[in-house]
Amino acid sequence: MKPESANLPGGNGEAASLEARAVFALLGNKTRLAILQILLDGRPRTATDMAAALQRDFDGVSKQLRLLREGGLLVDFPGEDRRFLYFRIPEKYRQTPGLLDFGVCTIRLP
Repeated sequence: MKPESANLPGGNGEAASLEARAVFALLGNKTRLAILQILLDGRPRTATDMAAALQRDFDGVSKQLRLLREGGLLVDFPGEDRRFLYFRIPEKYRQTPGLLDFGVCTIRLP
C-alpha cells in the first residue's frame, strides 16, 4: 500500500500545501461535497461504491473523484487484486470526528 501522501500534488510522495482558492473551488460542487461527506468515516471506497451511494452515474462520480484527488483532498490506492482503485481522505485532514481540516479551511460535515 502506498503512503497516504504519495498521490498528493508535489510529486515524490511529499505532502504539498493546499491553496485556498483551489480548495474552495473543489468544495463548491454538491457532488464533491457529498463524496467528502461519505468518505469522512475514513473507510476507502471505489468509484462504483460512491456512484451507488450517491445514485449517480459512474462516469460523473469518477470525474469528481479525479478532481478531488488531483486537488489533493483525496488519495487513491489499488485494491489487493489491483482491479479496483480505492479513494479516501488522508487522515491528516480527518483529525477531529465530523470535521475536515484542510489547513486553509475547516468544514463540518454531518
